Amino acid sequence: MKTGLLAAACAAGLVLGGSAAQALTIIDFEGETLGAQADGYAVTGFEELVFTTELGSGLALYSGTESDGVSLLAQNDTNGNFIRGTFTDGLHSFLSLTFGNDDPNFLTAGDQAVLTVFKAGTMVGQTILMLTGPNDLMDQTIGFQFAQFDSWSFAYTNAAGVPSTGGAGANVGLIEVIDNITYDTLATGVPEPAAWAMMILGFGGVGAMARQRRRLVAA
Repeated sequence: MKTGLLAAACAAGLVLGGSAAQALTIIDFEGETLGAQADGYAVTGFEELVFTTELGSGLALYSGTESDGVSLLAQNDTNGNFIRGTFTDGLHSFLSLTFGNDDPNFLTAGDQAVLTVFKAGTMVGQTILMLTGPNDLMDQTIGFQFAQFDSWSFAYTNAAGVPSTGGAGANVGLIEVIDNITYDTLATGVPEPAAWAMMILGFGGVGAMARQRRRLVAA
């Protein structure tokens, strides 16, 4: 278990103060078997979140540069593939994840990380982060909190929102590598929107805390 991450999660929970406490689930992939995974993969004990890919294959567990221990990725960087997640236990209201592999050798101006959430197949929201100051490390966090959703996707895209299609000189050519999937545990009280915002800030410290453990990788 990543103790630094759990400490950050606890810190985020503490900022709720007088608001209703919200239980969170964190998936960090430690202890899972490395290598290719079939679409429909779920971490043992966390079967409520099912992982797939946009193209139906390419999902893998990886440990190396750009990962935080064992991380999840979608191969490859030339076909527009990216990661999807589907909740099987109902609607959720909070999602956060860390991501890496922002290799400066495979980026062009305007490239971005995009987290999109859906409810019954319809997009209900999106968070976009520009990939500025790329360093090829898993030290950034992206999240969503503004509506209920039952599935999501995470992709690296160009400025027009087009997923990876070939690397430098074309569109963003990066393999999505994600970890520390954090979401609200159902059947508990739902915090006020302001409390969720404070939680996002708390999880923003995850990257800084985990930076000491980074190992580098090529896109």
